[in-house]
Amino acid sequence: MKFLSNRVRTDTTLRRSGIVAAAILVFCLTNPAFGESHHAVRLVKTDPARVDIYVGKDLFASYQYGIGFHKPIFHPLLSPKGHRLLRAYPMEFGVPDEHTDHWHHEGISFTYGNVNGVDFWSKLSGGRDKPGSGRIRHTGFTRLEDGEKGVMETTSDWIAPSGKVVLKQDSRMTIGAGSGWRTLDLRFELTAQEKAVTFNDTKEGMMAIRVAPNLREDRTGRYLNAQGLELSKAVWGKRSSWVALRGSVQGEDLTLAIMNHPESIEFPTFWHARGYGLFSANPFGKKDFQKGSPPLNVSLEPGESALFLYRILVHSGHLSQSRMAARYEEYQATKP
Repeated sequence: MKFLSNRVRTDTTLRRSGIVAAAILVFCLTNPAFGESHHAVRLVKTDPARVDIYVGKDLFASYQYGIGFHKPIFHPLLSPKGHRLLRAYPMEFGVPDEHTDHWHHEGISFTYGNVNGVDFWSKLSGGRDKPGSGRIRHTGFTRLEDGEKGVMETTSDWIAPSGKVVLKQDSRMTIGAGSGWRTLDLRFELTAQEKAVTFNDTKEGMMAIRVAPNLREDRTGRYLNAQGLELSKAVWGKRSSWVALRGSVQGEDLTLAIMNHPESIEFPTFWHARGYGLFSANPFGKKDFQKGSPPLNVSLEPGESALFLYRILVHSGHLSQSRMAARYEEYQATKP
């Protein structure tokens, strides 16, 4: 199977050097999140449309893929102390203090706003003169494995309003956990089917989280990227290998981060990170993010694949930039 090049760009902030390596070594030796035995992870298929992910006896997240969903999602996502990190809406209604904008912002999702002209990001109703949105349908499991790391492998179809499958998706989700931290490694392989597929340039995508109200910037949330830029106004539209959102939920200080692996397509990704609570990594939105730039339209020929690689980190406490850099070094050393 042919893979599209990841067109790797150099992220100067994270170049390896003797100083960085020494700092990371000291951090690893002194931080309990490194080097400790991992907590056991269990994957429980609770009903025909959900898999619950447990760390020990505690729920960490749920993978949901029922008929009512526009695409497979993770919801909820819980901190090490059991606090909710995602907005409940639109999976749950009437939750106090929540905004009800953007009803397509569902938990944690992987989707895109312009695939051959079809919007898989929004939820558009079809009509006589408009085709409606595309849908991503979970089609099966190929692996469900408990252990020191939990592993879930799934298949999905990206289906146009016409009913045609335009992309096949093979996913691997690897869950790790320790005292005060959780990781969710996400590997998505998209393969074009009968016709060529183009991801047309748009800001609406791709690896997205809609965070809980207290993590918005009008509350406690503050974004930080690998270059040291802070707040959504500085982070939005920039390329970076990682972005962290630091805030507090019910008295628990937390860091919620998305990392982008160097072998992921169009690394380092752009960031569609908004102060109101949308936190998204988007590799293809160049013309929207960099005004005056030509569009970045990326195509796959039939049978050609593209690889998208991310880690979601949940960590108790506010991680500094140097500590985040160390956690990123740990991630980029992993094999996709």
